[in-house]
Amino acid sequence: MKFALLALALTNQPVAETVSGNEPEFPITVPSEMCRGYFFVPVTLRPGEDGAEDRTLWFIYDTGASTTYVDPDSVARISSTRVREGQRANFPEMSMGPLRVTSLRARVQDLDHLSLALGREVDGILAFDAFDDYLLTLDYARDEMRIEPGELPRPDRQTVFNASGPDDRPWLRIEFSNRTRRMLIDSGAALSGFSVNHIDRFETTADPVASGASFRLNHIERRSSARLSENARFGPNELVTPTIQSTPGTELIGGEIMQHFIWTFDQRRERVRIERIDPDAPITFEPVVSHGMVFQPEPNGFRVADILPNTPASRVDIRAGDLITHFHGTPIGERGCNPPEANTLPLIIERDGAVIERVLEMFAIVD
Repeated sequence: MKFALLALALTNQPVAETVSGNEPEFPITVPSEMCRGYFFVPVTLRPGEDGAEDRTLWFIYDTGASTTYVDPDSVARISSTRVREGQRANFPEMSMGPLRVTSLRARVQDLDHLSLALGREVDGILAFDAFDDYLLTLDYARDEMRIEPGELPRPDRQTVFNASGPDDRPWLRIEFSNRTRRMLIDSGAALSGFSVNHIDRFETTADPVASGASFRLNHIERRSSARLSENARFGPNELVTPTIQSTPGTELIGGEIMQHFIWTFDQRRERVRIERIDPDAPITFEPVVSHGMVFQPEPNGFRVADILPNTPASRVDIRAGDLITHFHGTPIGERGCNPPEANTLPLIIERDGAVIERVLEMFAIVD
């Protein structure tokens, strides 16, 4: 995907002009909304002859994604065209605020599970390289995305770091007490801290415990969590006894860590600048809180696939096979970006044609 400023195509020119011929003022703020730690970006298809009124798709910008995806129902909504999963959808002439998208190609993939998990519609996922002609900043202090031309200086491991790794996505070397790991910087793992392989090999305050599951594009990964007994570090930044969770896949740096910094990516030179938002405040991590249910997403809610032992869900009458349709009285898919902050989780459950209400007491499974 390539972007152009206003109505003039950019290609790889270092300076873009507006329609009037004036140079744009950088940095340019990319239109976005923050929802549960995810940057949502609106991309709007140019007017056409199909009569569709809502022609805007909301994409999650994901530094951990190497491919851009779009939901088939979203394609049909804005273009009146049905494209099967696994195929490619091509969109010319789209806009993103002051940016014109000259070509957007996306793999068609059902994303309903993400919409349910976040409680708002997810039309697509933008790959890391969507803004590769620019320096891109993810500013977690302002919940803002910005682009500008230029390049980052050579890494000094104080603020600028080598972001190269096994592929074109951004990677960062993290120092643990007994090992060093190059981990993927993943804004698409907004609710995670560190995701690691072989969690049992890390020094933790207690044995890892089953903590739930993570939604992926076409499957669910069950997770265990624990708290490190020592600190982690990159450059001058010390992370105080962070929580970690298991993953069978790529080791990740997620949003629970990213939210403490401002990240600027220079994709062409494989560098990243990391600025601490509050240099005087220690970087600490909250306990891992759980309800104890493992979900399988369905069109009308979450199907309970399993119940973790010694969790709130294991102590009340919730069963595998139950369909959870509401949290806090709100349909699962309509919860929005600001869920209630509460120590209890009221549920509405469908079971064998009956509607049942339950209230779970949330508790920390990792202190």
